[in-house]
Amino acid sequence: MASGFQTVHEGDNGFVCGVLRGFIGAPTYTPVQVRDDINCDAKTRAPICLDPLASRTVLLYYELRTKLGLEGQTAEQIAERVQAAHAKGEIPKRPEVCFADMWSADQVLGPAGHWYPHIMVYLPGYETLLGTKHPQTPLPSIGDDEGTPFAVGVIPVDDRLAIKAPRK
Repeated sequence: MASGFQTVHEGDNGFVCGVLRGFIGAPTYTPVQVRDDINCDAKTRAPICLDPLASRTVLLYYELRTKLGLEGQTAEQIAERVQAAHAKGEIPKRPEVCFADMWSADQVLGPAGHWYPHIMVYLPGYETLLGTKHPQTPLPSIGDDEGTPFAVGVIPVDDRLAIKAPRK
């Protein structure tokens, strides 16, 4: 498990689902103080499902962030390494919009704690989405890295639609 991930079930539809941790979701181009807040929160649990295009592009970005985090890299070092890997073509360019979703009622997204179930739209280069730029409201927004190759739009949905994991 040197990669930080373990395969539990193989599928055949091109989607990949997993649980992200704190250092994986910190924005790459966002100001350092915001990255540090997200990067250092060990309580982060972000169950996510990526569509087939995101599985081929965004997942490799998350895998690199995980590897660097497990090596003990700081948020700033992770951001620098991700930018360098992107520039060298070591992680794929995101050629078009792709999607992921986070529907779990058990998600804990850093210092904010539980947040709305939502759809994530990977929007390379996008600068705004319906005029909001920070995902701390229940409105669609650009959550990470606005205007960069790693821009992410966030579309919250009604919290009552969150899916609860079965308890054993």
